[in-house]
Amino acid sequence: MGQQPSTPKITAQDRAIFQLKQQRDKLKEYQRRLTFVIDKQTNLARQALKNNQPDRAKFYLRSKKQQESTIVKTCEQLDNLEGLIGTIEFKLIEKDVIYGLEQGNKVLKKLNNEMKIEKIDKILDDLEDEKLKVDEIGDALGMGSGLSKSEEIEVDEEFEKLDQEVNGIKEQPKKDDVVVPDLPEAPQVGILPDAPRQSLEEAQKQEEEENKDKQAQTYEPIAS
Repeated sequence: MGQQPSTPKITAQDRAIFQLKQQRDKLKEYQRRLTFVIDKQTNLARQALKNNQPDRAKFYLRSKKQQESTIVKTCEQLDNLEGLIGTIEFKLIEKDVIYGLEQGNKVLKKLNNEMKIEKIDKILDDLEDEKLKVDEIGDALGMGSGLSKSEEIEVDEEFEKLDQEVNGIKEQPKKDDVVVPDLPEAPQVGILPDAPRQSLEEAQKQEEEENKDKQAQTYEPIAS
């Protein structure tokens, strides 16, 4: 068998508001009756005048005036009751709002305690460490960073931009400062063998023979 819906609990405030509304409804009913009596007394006064009964007519009019005064006081009481009921209902609403704010504040404090800055920083650090481990495992397996060439270029460009923001714009080389590029080394040529050299004694001997030839040519006798 299904469970019966639970009956809403009636509080003391609910009973007080209900009683006030009952009093208000009774006053409204009394006001309607007085209005009916006033109309009837007006007709009776009119009829008394027709019957040439002025004293009776004034009596009805005096009674009518008393009823009208009673109606005015009844209206004032109705206004007071309506205001009191409205105030009580508004206070009950404020009470619910305050209770809701208190509960929300408790929940917010609990969440703030669970989400402290130190705890969040630790979580982020742990995530960064795990990400580095994943990258290391990927490098070890030959998977690399998993980025395409164009993505790597974008990463380099972003790095350059951040580097300029953090460390400032680097000085560009002046026009006068000619940057000499590194030239490749000249190819090595095989070393040729040295030419054969004469010994010192042979050179001296050759020089003496040449000198003798010169002297013989100089002192050669002239033919007669």
